Amino acid sequence: MGIFKLSVSFSEKDLAKAYGARWDALNKTWYYMGDELPEELERWYKAPETAKAGKTQTIGNAIISTSSASGPVPEKYEKYKTVSEVNRLISDRYNHVPEFYDILVKGEVTNFNGKKGAHYYFDIKDDNALLPCRLWDSVAVQALKFTLEKGQFVAIAGRLEFFEKSGQTQLIVREIENIGEGQSNLALLQLKAKLQAEGLFDVIHKKPIPKHPENVGIITSKNGQAIKDICKVAKKRNPYVQLVLFHVNVQGVNAVSTIVNGIKELDGMGLDSIIVGRGGGSDEELNVYNDEKIVRAVFEAVTPIVSAVGHEGHWTLIDYVADKRVATPSEAAEETIPDVMADIEKVELLKKAIQDNMAALLKNKKLQLENKIALLAKNSPQNRLKENAERLKHQSELMRMNIEAVLKAYTEKTAMLTENINAGMKLVFAGFKDRPDILKESMDKNIRLIFQSYSKRFEVLLANLNGLSPTAKLVGGFGYVSKDDKPVKNAADVKSGDNINIRMHDGDIPAVVK
Repeated sequence: MGIFKLSVSFSEKDLAKAYGARWDALNKTWYYMGDELPEELERWYKAPETAKAGKTQTIGNAIISTSSASGPVPEKYEKYKTVSEVNRLISDRYNHVPEFYDILVKGEVTNFNGKKGAHYYFDIKDDNALLPCRLWDSVAVQALKFTLEKGQFVAIAGRLEFFEKSGQTQLIVREIENIGEGQSNLALLQLKAKLQAEGLFDVIHKKPIPKHPENVGIITSKNGQAIKDICKVAKKRNPYVQLVLFHVNVQGVNAVSTIVNGIKELDGMGLDSIIVGRGGGSDEELNVYNDEKIVRAVFEAVTPIVSAVGHEGHWTLIDYVADKRVATPSEAAEETIPDVMADIEKVELLKKAIQDNMAALLKNKKLQLENKIALLAKNSPQNRLKENAERLKHQSELMRMNIEAVLKAYTEKTAMLTENINAGMKLVFAGFKDRPDILKESMDKNIRLIFQSYSKRFEVLLANLNGLSPTAKLVGGFGYVSKDDKPVKNAADVKSGDNINIRMHDGDIPAVVK
């Protein structure tokens, strides 16, 4: 008996049903079950495509190609089947077993961590075997009357289906009922309650994980992915930390004893911390880490222990007793090994920032110093004396020129006046011979007035001249220092024992440099 899958349109469903076709609500497809497909249904049946090249073999209604996907093969291997051919052969055999379409199974739910997408994926088990199950979301709306959880003992009605692509048999759930607590889960809950009552899980016993370790122990398989992930993270974060690996069996007969020995061995080495873990796996594969001996070994260890068993959805008893629980080995490495490389990069950035700030500060202070030096040089006594000496020299020269100009003008005017007086006197004496006394008196008066006028002007000029005189500035304690009739401009111009002269406003003071 075989199963023929049909492609029936919606408008023709009633006609196909009348010819014996059936509707599979779970897989949303039409099919016919029988030894031979009726002629009336052949219009909706499409046989599997044959291979483009190579020989074919017909088994029932399935056409199986014996060609190789990788090209021509030697003739002696032509009888070997491909993986696809074998899986198709298994699928065809499934289709010839009607019992697989309506089967009742009971077992304990395991490897269930919630819905994936819109459907439920889990396993059921007994003491010796596992069976994968799939519950479609559309069926769960009616069939699932309770909250599905790991550890439940359930009864399932459904059908077996073989998936050719993955080569896996799954139980497609049609009905499911919760009939109690699974034995293995019940035993685990009892052990957990016992250990919790003894205080093994109390927070007071949790030891802090060192932030700057020098060595970290690792208890896992040397061939697993966990040690590779830990080493990769450690190399990136801090290549200077020493990693000490204790190789163990993470599952199987000797797993418990090797893990316990590893914990005791590394705990006696005085390490900073220890990672106990493995990569992901099924609940049965991770069940080793629920063993009471391992839990007690972790509790008794002096060294802080980080558990990293499985992934985020998996929890084992070692996770409750460990000083720190993380989801994966990579996270365990991040928890126990600080990111020194990032710290070094931060230090370098801070160092550069400090250097830049100091350079800017020094540049600013240097500019301020240069401005103050320039201002100090400008206002120094030496420069002030030099400027005053130059100004005094200029004013002395100007005063000399003014005096010469005044004297010249006065001389010229006096000569002109004398000439005018003499000429006038001649005219007067010539014209007024009869009045000599009157003229003489008038002339004397005019001469006195003129002389008084020029005397006052001369006094004003003399006062201005005294104001511009170099000696006038010596009043008030100032003096001009000279050596060999040459001005002393700097202290370096004289030495001990030299004779110098200090000119004051009212005289000179000879002195000797000591």
